Amino acid sequence: MRNGNRRKTWKQPWSYREGTIVTVVVLLVGFILQVASGGTILLLAGFPWNLISGIVFLVILILSYYLWKNHALIKGLGSVKAALPAILGFTFIVLLMGFVKQDVQPQSHLVRILGLTHLVKTWPFILINVYLLVLLGVATLKRLSPFNLKNAGFFLNHFGLFLVLFATSLGASDMKSLTMNCYQKQAQNQAFDGTNKVVEMPFSVELLNFHIEEFRPKLILVDNKTGIPVQEKGKTLFELMDSDSLNLSGFQVKVEQFLASSAKTNDSYFATEDKGAVTSALLKVTDAANNAEVTGWVCSGNYLWPSEALKINDTYSLMMLPPEPRKYSSELNILSGTSNRQTTILEVNKPIHVFGWTIYQINYNSEMGRWSDLSVLQLVRDPWLPAVYVGIFMMMAGAMFLFVYGKPKNGGTEHVA
Repeated sequence: MRNGNRRKTWKQPWSYREGTIVTVVVLLVGFILQVASGGTILLLAGFPWNLISGIVFLVILILSYYLWKNHALIKGLGSVKAALPAILGFTFIVLLMGFVKQDVQPQSHLVRILGLTHLVKTWPFILINVYLLVLLGVATLKRLSPFNLKNAGFFLNHFGLFLVLFATSLGASDMKSLTMNCYQKQAQNQAFDGTNKVVEMPFSVELLNFHIEEFRPKLILVDNKTGIPVQEKGKTLFELMDSDSLNLSGFQVKVEQFLASSAKTNDSYFATEDKGAVTSALLKVTDAANNAEVTGWVCSGNYLWPSEALKINDTYSLMMLPPEPRKYSSELNILSGTSNRQTTILEVNKPIHVFGWTIYQINYNSEMGRWSDLSVLQLVRDPWLPAVYVGIFMMMAGAMFLFVYGKPKNGGTEHVA
């Protein structure tokens, strides 16, 4: 193509060239501001200032569109050629968040000054987010005229995504994620944020009981000289004690007695439910290759009892690994004031909702295992989450509209006949 016929940059309508230039400039300005600020982590204002700033942003966006909707800049911002590079720029920041571990102390000066470990609270993220909101806002307003069923699908998709980004951006400063350590029979109303700062809660939590359901333990073969588990083809040899007869690398193992909860006396174990009880088993091991047989106890060990292995021969021993938790839960008393009390069971992946907070079961004292008197809870409060859900449902509804009615002609600017 001859130079005289080449398209000039910034000539309407915009191409991907202009959209890419603007996106790159937005990101560069963001990183320049971040470096100029010395890598400062931005602290966004919470309620009500975030709500006020959001309303101001919407008013400016709507007024600008209706006052200058025929201006070349507004038309360019409302085009796909601007939106796609912006989405790629936003995706670039999100990918950086995936490759660089977030909310940790940076290991180098470059990482710190660019804010790569706290990208959500940096200038590049904020600017590309605002730019993408402007593009989505302009595109959404364009879908309002003419408003018909075919345009409704595009409107719901664009406005739903706009609402998700808008609510997550403004709500980031209001979202709180705290950790609370609850000990048995002790009411606790103090939690800790990511910096270990104490936060007083409007309610108290008392741990009544902690319960664990465990899988059957595993048996592993151990080298007597090194104490290292025996491996075959790069994998540790083990068998789950889910039956009374096992075969482990040629050794036939028969479980004579299995005690999920036991204590030791002399050279054997007996069943008990006392605190600190440990898992144990009486095994008979047959070594067919050497025509030998040995019988003895193995114990997984815990904070009270040491582990115990069964020596098969001069080369190998059998050990029982501690049982792995299948499910654990906490029986809690939630108290507010002097009379408001509710008792509930909190399980992993089954959070409870109290007083505007969502409480998750996340940990316990693993050293004490099933006898743990500590339950570690995560308390999350996100008042903007309903708006995010509304946005997601709007995008789903928009997808259904497009599936039923199809794509409107000319990008949705024609009336439906």
